[in-house]
Amino acid sequence: MSHRARRLLLVAAGVLAALAVAVWADATHDGLLARLDAPAKAAGEALRSPGLTPVVHAVSDLGTTPYRAVLAAAVAVPLALRWRSWRPAVYGLLVVGLSPAVSASAKRLVDRPRPPATDALEAPLDPSFPSGHATASASLATALAVLAVLALRSASARVLAVGAAGAFALAVGLTRVYLGAHWLTDVLAGWCTGAALALLLAALVRPARPSAATGARG
Repeated sequence: MSHRARRLLLVAAGVLAALAVAVWADATHDGLLARLDAPAKAAGEALRSPGLTPVVHAVSDLGTTPYRAVLAAAVAVPLALRWRSWRPAVYGLLVVGLSPAVSASAKRLVDRPRPPATDALEAPLDPSFPSGHATASASLATALAVLAVLALRSASARVLAVGAAGAFALAVGLTRVYLGAHWLTDVLAGWCTGAALALLLAALVRPARPSAATGARG
């Protein structure tokens, strides 16, 4: 991974972190985004049905640590073996392990109440901002997208992989609004936080194949 690529990753991580802070400021001061929370909550409730809810629960579960660990290992471990480098595996491990800690720390700092439990299909007891599921799924999706860009040579394959990763994070995050577990702004901040974390770790760990990293330095 070249020095220029690392700088771009750090800049992108900083921008996303700033966006997460901006969402927090908006949510705590009843800004433009916060005004979407109530309509989004109502829209999620209107979509509920006996047939759809089990599917939403299943998709939401993909944002939990066991499922994310399996998905990360399925991509990172084969790349580590193929490239004969520990970096992809360590990158995946850090992304999976640190995202819950980051979201939990932010939750304690912000201490935002959850949506009303009487309207929720899932009502966790910890604070609401940012969404832990959105943070975790976005961090994993971003990490998988980074690894896909590094591993795949075809531009179309890269686009498909990045699109699939983005769809995964989008789906998991939106399930939290459907279930009434989070406000929309919780999810938006979680997406920004998770993506920022994964990009920061990519710049620090540099999970590229050794030959590519060597060539970039030369």
